Amino acid sequence: MAEKQSNRQRGTLEAILIESIHTLVYEKDINVALNCFLETIGRYYGSDRAYIFEFDPEKGTTDNTFEWCAEEIKSQKDKLQKVPMDVLENWMQKFYETGEFYIAALEQDVASSRADFEILRAQGINSLMAAPLLWEEEVVGFLGVDNPSDHIGDMTLLRSAVDFVTADLEKRRLIEELRHAGSIDMLTGLKNRNEYTRRFNELKRAHLQTFGVVFIDINGLKQLNDTYGHEHGDAVIRETAECIRKHFKEYAYRIGGDEFIVLWEDVKEDVFNGKVAQLRAEFGHVEEYSISMGVVWQKGDIDVEQQVKKADAYMYKAKQAHYQNGSNDRRKRR
Repeated sequence: MAEKQSNRQRGTLEAILIESIHTLVYEKDINVALNCFLETIGRYYGSDRAYIFEFDPEKGTTDNTFEWCAEEIKSQKDKLQKVPMDVLENWMQKFYETGEFYIAALEQDVASSRADFEILRAQGINSLMAAPLLWEEEVVGFLGVDNPSDHIGDMTLLRSAVDFVTADLEKRRLIEELRHAGSIDMLTGLKNRNEYTRRFNELKRAHLQTFGVVFIDINGLKQLNDTYGHEHGDAVIRETAECIRKHFKEYAYRIGGDEFIVLWEDVKEDVFNGKVAQLRAEFGHVEEYSISMGVVWQKGDIDVEQQVKKADAYMYKAKQAHYQNGSNDRRKRR
């Protein structure tokens, strides 16, 4: 009888593991795959929560990045962001020594003076099971369940699944890096023309309350390149981009060799104009080169395409005036 029961349990575990691996391997959306996987794990253990934590070694913190909760169990994910790694000192020791971390009863197994005790108690966690996520023999996170009521202490499923979870997280990270690289201008770090086009089309479909546009062009960049070389010209482009980023942060794009644009939706007029004034003042102190700007701000009945065209036209007029003034200055010196 005991042997038959053991075989049934083994068969159930294998079926669950196959189902979990199938979800992680064949579901195209990685986020959906990991969420479905956590539900399978959580239900197998009869737990309150199943979750994934990922470490950020540079910041020395860990984040709860994925979570499944049983019915009537409140999510804890938002409360578990940027948790100091020091809190997990005992966990890390166990991960490297035994490949797991297990609390059978919080009050008995964890000293109240430990940093993790209060965090666990505040979440209503009396017991938990966790297995480390390893990448190149380094612990990069962990997979865990809270308050399991089934298969208590049996780490087989968690240990068997972590390699597939780690592979999926690495795949997700690479996809995000590629997506980021595809939207960022490599020279300046600003968003590139592809990202501008995507955002422009998105804004055209949106119902905006206000909309501000700044069109910026570096004057005489070709002459700078011809005189001092392209490396110097690139340095000027980077300096210009840094000034724009300082005042407009995530709203700025490099859309051409010497052209930049700011698209700022739902911004108050005084805030927008204040930033424009600060940008003008900053470039006013630059002696080596100058910029031409076209600025528009509108409230209500906004046509995004027309506003961008208007800002472009204003910038072009400013550029013409710049070169006209330069010609006049040269004639006066003669």
